[in-house]
Amino acid sequence: MRKIPNWIWFFVFIGIFFTIPIYGTLLHEVGHYFMAVIYNQPAGIAYAYTYIIPPNILTSDQYFWFIVGGPVSTWLTAGIGLTFIFAKYRSMHSEPVKTVGYGQTFAIIAAAFGLRFIFNAGGYLISTIGTHPWDSNMDEVKIATHLGIHPYIMVFGSAIIALIIILMTLYYIPSHQRYVILLAGLIGGALGYLFWYEWVGPLLLPLP
Repeated sequence: MRKIPNWIWFFVFIGIFFTIPIYGTLLHEVGHYFMAVIYNQPAGIAYAYTYIIPPNILTSDQYFWFIVGGPVSTWLTAGIGLTFIFAKYRSMHSEPVKTVGYGQTFAIIAAAFGLRFIFNAGGYLISTIGTHPWDSNMDEVKIATHLGIHPYIMVFGSAIIALIIILMTLYYIPSHQRYVILLAGLIGGALGYLFWYEWVGPLLLPLP
C-alpha cells in the first residue's frame, strides 16, 4: 500500500479542524434550541449563542435543562466518536503503513468536539485572574450554580474527561500520522475559532 505523504495529511487536517469550531458550536447550540422547543419556548440561534425570545415562559428547572441541552449535545457527539474509534480502530495506533480513512476521520472529528470543554476551562481559568466576565456565561458554571456545587467541579471535571477522550483518540491514530494530525488540529482549530467567533460568525448569525 502506498503511503500518502504526511505533508498532504497535514493540510487536509488543517482544513478539517478549521471547520470543527463552526459546526461544533452550531451543534452545541442546537442542543439548547431543542430543549427550548420541547418546552414550547420561542428561541433563536446566533453564531455562538441560543437566546430566548421574550416572553420567557421557562421555569427555573426548565431553564436548567435548556442550559444542559448544549453540553449534552456536545458530549453525545464526542462519545459517539470515541465509541467508534474504540470499537473499530484500536489496532491503528501501531500500524506503520495504514493511514486514517474516512470512517476514522469522522470519528476523530466527533471526538474532537470534546475540545470545547478544555477550551472553556482555559477561558474560565483566565477569567478568574482577570476582569473578563466569561465565567458567568459558561454553561458549566450555570449548571454548577443550579446544582449547588463549586464551579471548579463542573468546569475542570468536564475538561479532564474531555482530555481523556482526546488522548485516547490520539493514541488510536496510526503512529506515523499522530503528531502531524495533532499539529494540524491545533493550527486548524485556532484559525477556525478566529474565523467563526471573531470574523464571520457575528456577521452571518448575529445576536438580535
